[in-house]
Amino acid sequence: MKRHYNKLTDRNKPLRLKRYKDSKIETNFQPGPSPEESIVLLENKETKGSSLSSSIQLDLDDEVFLISDQESSYSIQTSSIKKDLNNILFLIFLYFLQGIPLGLTGSLPFILGSRNVSYADQGTFSFAFWPFALKLLWAPIVDSLFIKKIGRRKSWLVPMQYIIGILMILFSKYVHQLLEINQTTTRKDIYSLTTIFFIVTFFAATQDIAVDGWGLTMLSKENVSWSSTCNSVGQTAGWFVGNIVFLVVQSANFSNNYIRPFFSLPSQKFGIVTVEDFMKFFGFVFIITTTCVLLFKKEKENESSDSLEDTLTLKQTYILVFQIVSLSSVKKLTLLLLTSKIAFGIQSMVYLKLIEKGVSRESLGLLAIPLTPFEIVLPLLISRFTNGPKPLSIFLNAYPFRIFSSSLMVLWVFLTPEFRNSDGSYGLFYFSLCILINAFNSIWNTTQSVTMMSFFTRVSDKTVGGTYMTLLNTISNIGSSWPSTVSLYAVDLFSFMVCSIDNIEAFKNNMLNNSFSRSYLKDIEKNTCSNENMKKECLKVNGNCQYQVDAFYVLGFVYALIGLLWILYFRKVVIQLQTYQKSNWKLNFSF
Repeated sequence: MKRHYNKLTDRNKPLRLKRYKDSKIETNFQPGPSPEESIVLLENKETKGSSLSSSIQLDLDDEVFLISDQESSYSIQTSSIKKDLNNILFLIFLYFLQGIPLGLTGSLPFILGSRNVSYADQGTFSFAFWPFALKLLWAPIVDSLFIKKIGRRKSWLVPMQYIIGILMILFSKYVHQLLEINQTTTRKDIYSLTTIFFIVTFFAATQDIAVDGWGLTMLSKENVSWSSTCNSVGQTAGWFVGNIVFLVVQSANFSNNYIRPFFSLPSQKFGIVTVEDFMKFFGFVFIITTTCVLLFKKEKENESSDSLEDTLTLKQTYILVFQIVSLSSVKKLTLLLLTSKIAFGIQSMVYLKLIEKGVSRESLGLLAIPLTPFEIVLPLLISRFTNGPKPLSIFLNAYPFRIFSSSLMVLWVFLTPEFRNSDGSYGLFYFSLCILINAFNSIWNTTQSVTMMSFFTRVSDKTVGGTYMTLLNTISNIGSSWPSTVSLYAVDLFSFMVCSIDNIEAFKNNMLNNSFSRSYLKDIEKNTCSNENMKKECLKVNGNCQYQVDAFYVLGFVYALIGLLWILYFRKVVIQLQTYQKSNWKLNFSF
């Protein structure tokens, strides 16, 4: 047990905390008559020499002291955030870079949705996000193999960012051909796009392993919880640029209606920025900024000198992962992480359903302009509450609100056609309500994300911090990914559509004149609009594909019910996880 204690202050004057040899730490103490005197921790909760008694809560491993009494307020004298400000900004920048390819990958479902791609094909493309859920498989390699002269984390961060930049440049023209030149998107195109962006996301996930580990050692102990805030702020900003900004400037309609007229430019069939332009530009951004990191950002040797990871072989690192997941506490946390996002799996489909309802993808992209600054600032506002001793309690308390917000979004999709104007457009009032609903959902989504990341940083064994954090983040990512992928396939599988024709009786009378038309009529009646060809055949006869059963709404109800049952079962698990001592999360190494 450490016997070093942080300084305590009384009205900004230092108080010293003293512990006698062989004494037990109790919950009562007495300040001396002057701030310069030592505070003595008493045994048996005795009070001597003073009537003033205050309460103290100690976490010796984290060196945290929370002190209060009715007459005085004692605060912790910690190192100012200023000493870590440059490192915090640097971490935000690294997570920002990571968010660019992730945001670009996240924009493709919107583009594919506007090209009438089926939900099953959308489910196939969702595997492009899975490297973040599977990065534990190669994380031990990242943690154990490195070039000491370059640094443990830079040995992987630098080449990964170079490769991401190069791949974005190399694939830019081919992706442009598939998404902006070709008139239709075949299943073969879906497989090609999934493969390309799976590879890019794989290298982004590897970069994330290095950044997560570097964040634990780069920041001082009292500011290490800021790493979760850096992750949230940086990735959100990068996602905004790679997803929202890209969707807006890539849209030909938006560019021709708003951007080109402003600069007196003629209309064109592409947006002001094509996917090829975007990928090439940020490919070079990756290469240039990574070169600066390589040359000017030093990874100090003492940043990892206390880490056991420095001494482990690759085999021992995999053994270490097995030992971590074998901990009883981690097993319970794993079950919580793998099931906690089921209730929100339908949210990944909300924007796709809105596009299906006739809302343009560029309009949905514009919704994020007021939302993204809010989502960037939100983690900073929430962090003051999540850095407390029981972040999982906040996670649990936010759960019912997130279930409600998820159900509200499903209801919003159902009501969307009621707001449609006669010309097929949607007005300002509709989008204003969209912003409010999304902002409400973001509050609870971000609260849960930041609190869980804060809990990870608190319980991770710092001697193997990189591996430990990567393991927990990987499990969390799997818990987020599988409900979304399953939802896309489930909605496609269990939904039932028909080709609907407005004046069906007149259409039938015309078709019954000859045998060929009668056969064609039977084909139309059997048309379930389940693939691109069937949808085209329906359009040829001036029909439209309509749902008889839309599994999206059924699944939304089922998920909400699962979420309520989850709260009842896991409430005790959350309480138990937070009552565990540090020893329950620490490893007894045996190699």
